[in-house]
Amino acid sequence: MSPSNVAYRLLKPFEYHEPGSAQEAVDLLSRYGAGAAVIAGGTDLLISMKKRELNPVHLISIAKIPDLDFIERTSDGGFRLGPLATHTAIAQSPLIKKHLPMLATACGNVGTPQVRNMGTIGGNLCKAGPSQDTPPVLVALETELRLLGPQGDRTVPLDSFCTGPFCTIIEPDELVVEIRVPPLPPSSAGCYKYSTKVTVEDETLAGAGVVLVCKDENTCLDLRIGLSSVAPMAIRARMAEAVLRGQAINTERIIEAARTASMEAEPRSRAEYRRHMIYVLVRDAINELWQGIACNLKETAP
Repeated sequence: MSPSNVAYRLLKPFEYHEPGSAQEAVDLLSRYGAGAAVIAGGTDLLISMKKRELNPVHLISIAKIPDLDFIERTSDGGFRLGPLATHTAIAQSPLIKKHLPMLATACGNVGTPQVRNMGTIGGNLCKAGPSQDTPPVLVALETELRLLGPQGDRTVPLDSFCTGPFCTIIEPDELVVEIRVPPLPPSSAGCYKYSTKVTVEDETLAGAGVVLVCKDENTCLDLRIGLSSVAPMAIRARMAEAVLRGQAINTERIIEAARTASMEAEPRSRAEYRRHMIYVLVRDAINELWQGIACNLKETAP
């Protein structure tokens, strides 16, 4: 290995901080400004630092702040997730597997076992990579993020949190402190379908998080579709949703919704294939959810 390659792998010097609370972390971010970076699991940040994509002078570790690591069901049936909850913890949570299996599927598909064990849901969302697995699911679930900053906290919808590849609206002195997933309506279900590239990292080639809400066995009350790896960020396929919302569910409308979703995709490469995969994933997801909800409705009918 040449000397230049050795240097490339070494981290540049930085000052390490370990705040005891979220507010202390925000105070440090305010004090050090653009020279600071937050680290939790470090699965993305440390690689970026080694590549010299990021060179923080101050590294603020939130990994040991207990109030940021939790998975809780709320009284209304929704969920509160701490930003430090790891992908493995979420994927293996009995509560998540029972009530939000689509999120368990997405978290179980992130990276490798080592990455899932270390990587956090908050870090994953703040990275804002176009091909990540959790954002399309959480977008379809209409998730909100609570951000803490020097002026207090604010809540933002996840589908407006990302502004482009690896870009978000979070301010340099703000911290994600809570991820809020509202309860699913009655007669609803969701799933995550994806196709992967055959690479070392098995990066997602196309992904679709779909939530279907039925009025009865054959009528769609609501449809939400989140897409990943086919646009600069995770997006809602709102035109595709409108195809079925309030309409009778049948094969023709499902195909139309899937085709519309594929046309809403904006792939940066392999566009034709990625659009075809979105069509297949969305079509199969809606069919699967419709059949499951219809079956449950028949079983519970008086």
